[in-house]
Amino acid sequence: MPLVDLTRVIREDMSVYPGDPYFGSRAFAEHALDGFHGACYQLGSHLGTHLDAPFHYFIDGESLDSFPLDFFTGDAVCLDLRETLRTRLATLKHNSSERERRVALELTPSDLQGFEVYLDSISIILLCVDWHSHFGAPDYYTSFPSITPETADWLADYPKLRILGLETPSLSTTPSSEINLTQEIRGEEQDASASQSATTEQTAVSAQDGEALFDAEFSEYLPTSHVAVEAPRLTLDVVATQEPLNELELCADAECHRILLGRRPPILPLEGLVDLERLPLVQISPGERAAYDSSKVFEFFCFPLPISGADGCPVRAVARTQSDACQGASCNE
Repeated sequence: MPLVDLTRVIREDMSVYPGDPYFGSRAFAEHALDGFHGACYQLGSHLGTHLDAPFHYFIDGESLDSFPLDFFTGDAVCLDLRETLRTRLATLKHNSSERERRVALELTPSDLQGFEVYLDSISIILLCVDWHSHFGAPDYYTSFPSITPETADWLADYPKLRILGLETPSLSTTPSSEINLTQEIRGEEQDASASQSATTEQTAVSAQDGEALFDAEFSEYLPTSHVAVEAPRLTLDVVATQEPLNELELCADAECHRILLGRRPPILPLEGLVDLERLPLVQISPGERAAYDSSKVFEFFCFPLPISGADGCPVRAVARTQSDACQGASCNE
């Protein structure tokens, strides 16, 4: 049965989510000098096609390495939502505002209700919106199809669901104004903490020369600053946390993450998938309800590296389909 690779290739020139570190690769051994090749990689935990863990948003949440292997594989279906979004976007005027476009790209519970027969029985749900083809475009990180907090709440009510896969870089769009705000706050916090960290860094260099050299070598790939936001504690009522929310935590993306990752057991977001249109897609017309079709179900695998304490990790996302429905170079016998 064909294997379909749904993973974005990691390259040094690839764009990353605003504020995340770029991917970097440096050789520590070369064929001409050493007779073999070896490389050091630097990458963010949410690079490319990746899984999020509860620890991403909850200070006492599970890290990816704490999950059993069978959590990352199982029966899956891919819901085709492309026509839903096309129809909605076609109603927009040429001079529509950024907010109007963002609302048109929101996936609400009503957009998914016709697929309930699969949500009731399948543990891994993928959403096909054809956003992977926008990678590299200016709006890739700012105007993508999004789920709403209401949709996240609705999905959390399906007990079998444990992985929600998307082609988008995150769950919900952060407006460009909020991204700029994030970068400004990062800069302010870095300036405020610089004097406090100077002494600690000087001490660490002598004890961890290798780590210091690695950081210096890859400094060009790091964001200009970091943000230190205390994560909320993991509670069943993940939205109404007892700790105050600052500007960075008020966006819908953070709320959606906390709803899914805060469910017990959690629903892990799998973001940055590619080529979902190569899968057997479940398609329905507006107002219809899908009937269960076992030929649309396929095996799915998305194993992260077993990094201790990982809040997220790139994965190799692969589907094994039942037939030759897939096409192109992403399919391998």
